[in-house]
Amino acid sequence: MRFFSPTRRFGLTAVAMASLVMLAACGGTDSADAGGGGGSPVVPATTIAGTVAVGAPITNGRLRVLDANGNVVVSDLAIAADGTYADVTLTGPAPYRIEACGYAGPNYLCVYSVTSAAGTANVTPLTSAMVLLASGQSPDTLMSGSNPALTTDSIASAQDQLRTSLSSVLASAGITGTLDFVSSPLDAGSRTGYDGVLDAIGVSTGSDAGTAFVQITPRIGEGNVYMTQGDTSGTVTTTASASSLQLGGLETLFNNMTASLASASACSETSTGILRSLAPNAHMQLGDGNDVARGATAVAQGLCSFFAQGDNGTPMWGSRLMSPTLGRCDTSATPTCRVSFVLQDTDGNVKPVGDGMAVTQVDGQWKFLGDLLPISLHAAAKAQRTRRIDSTEPVFDYDRALAFDVGAVSGLMCAQISQRDSSGAATTIAYFKRYGENVQRLSLWTVDGWGNGASTDRLVGQLRGPDDTWVALPQGTDGDAVVRNFYRGGRTVTFSFFSDGDCSVPMAIEGQTSYDVDVNGVPPVWSAMESLPWPELDADSVSALRSLAIDGGASGSFHAAWSFAHGPLGLDGATVCASRADCGDGGNGRLGDRGLSPSARDATISLSNRGSVVNANDAKTLALYGRTGDGVDLQSNYSSCPGAAAGESCH
Repeated sequence: MRFFSPTRRFGLTAVAMASLVMLAACGGTDSADAGGGGGSPVVPATTIAGTVAVGAPITNGRLRVLDANGNVVVSDLAIAADGTYADVTLTGPAPYRIEACGYAGPNYLCVYSVTSAAGTANVTPLTSAMVLLASGQSPDTLMSGSNPALTTDSIASAQDQLRTSLSSVLASAGITGTLDFVSSPLDAGSRTGYDGVLDAIGVSTGSDAGTAFVQITPRIGEGNVYMTQGDTSGTVTTTASASSLQLGGLETLFNNMTASLASASACSETSTGILRSLAPNAHMQLGDGNDVARGATAVAQGLCSFFAQGDNGTPMWGSRLMSPTLGRCDTSATPTCRVSFVLQDTDGNVKPVGDGMAVTQVDGQWKFLGDLLPISLHAAAKAQRTRRIDSTEPVFDYDRALAFDVGAVSGLMCAQISQRDSSGAATTIAYFKRYGENVQRLSLWTVDGWGNGASTDRLVGQLRGPDDTWVALPQGTDGDAVVRNFYRGGRTVTFSFFSDGDCSVPMAIEGQTSYDVDVNGVPPVWSAMESLPWPELDADSVSALRSLAIDGGASGSFHAAWSFAHGPLGLDGATVCASRADCGDGGNGRLGDRGLSPSARDATISLSNRGSVVNANDAKTLALYGRTGDGVDLQSNYSSCPGAAAGESCH
């Protein structure tokens, strides 16, 4: 596997820390059984309006509406900061398909809905699920041409299927009647009623062996639900205390923290600054090392220092913390919930500044805890496509992986990472062990010490080197078993700790020998790799990359433009390389890189060649990075390697 994206540690850098009824009902009158206050505005008889939400309102959102024939009703309509949109005048025949894209926490995603008439038309992950279950197709595939699959009966059946699977969640949210996912009142960020349901569950969609599915995982409870059109397996139940978990205060907390981002003095002010928003037992890792700030005062100082310098030396004053998306909550003792920690700067750019962040209740009020866990533990999915562009017929190469980050705390020699299968049984994905003394994280226990295939035998294998965190999944269907376990057994992995290299002596870290962590995204099954939202370079960009030349020590620029054949991807960066083997951070093979916004469809990248001359016939690669709405990190490489044999991939 030849991923070479820039290192992505979602956390505060060391430098910065140091200083989704029936069609007749869709769009009709609001249901009185939805529970909760607020809702979408009353609209004229010829228009639709509604709310786009994932629990939190979507940020930097844009709306597109098509009629039954696929004609555009409206495109690129801005969604308000509170998630609402209004005054979309309907033209053409019904039903109308709706797509809304924007940020939900750190992920750029699209959610979908359908309505047959004027009125309220909300767009949420549950309406996306409804569209999939009604049509048997991924929602994004329905955003062109006609839509014969979306009928009155299919929509009614999909709503019933969803409501049945969510009966425990709906009851816990105080919704005892029939929730219409499209037209019921929805007040994004209120954390009650319909919005509370969106907080309580994670909704994902995907495709497995050509069958579109919906997966629902609980954030406040247990279980896993896997749904295809007309079929449901598994259950989701909420905890007994979920109905009493008051989440509305999260908005107050994040508003207070945003107020402290006004200036350095606002941040450090004792009574009104960041300190008042922190839990007494707040703790946060400082950068990539294992140093941790403990206590509200120390964490406050660290955050103010981070905001003052930012990741790239640009102060973050005047930025705002986006309304948080909710992760898994633990209500067994003191309520504690994982939340997103994402900033929107003064230019409107969205950037995650922390992963694994949490809030907790102190005397009935929500406070920022900082790191959810006492050790750095992260799990993420990766997928990569490399296209060779210098041959007559393009050559494609696909890879996928799981990345696990295990902080090398004192005494920790081994960590076992396991997942649950469809029966609930634990199965090992990998072991990680300590490579030497002065390391920041444990390294993958590989089969042979050369490739990044994981050994699942704790006694047989080899370490390859320090900071080795990626587990390659086999190409082809052999790697699908791990993926399907995530679909059927839940998107959680368990990290178990040991104090010896043979992984036989359990080690407790703050009283626990294991911790559960939700995976950021799940790699696709092999048959779905081709249809991921890879950005597609236009012909001029392909030609320009093939002919790119730059002298050693010289500067220049490269312009690229792209489109998306399978729906938009939230791109966030681009890199131009000469030698891929030397294209890591600081490598001489890296000619240039730049950040991107999801709305970008082209970019000019400044180049600086610190290595030897790069001729037109030499190997070159353009890499475009992004993340799916499900959280999978995608890397799309375009490579030219005239020296390689025809039909081979570039290496």
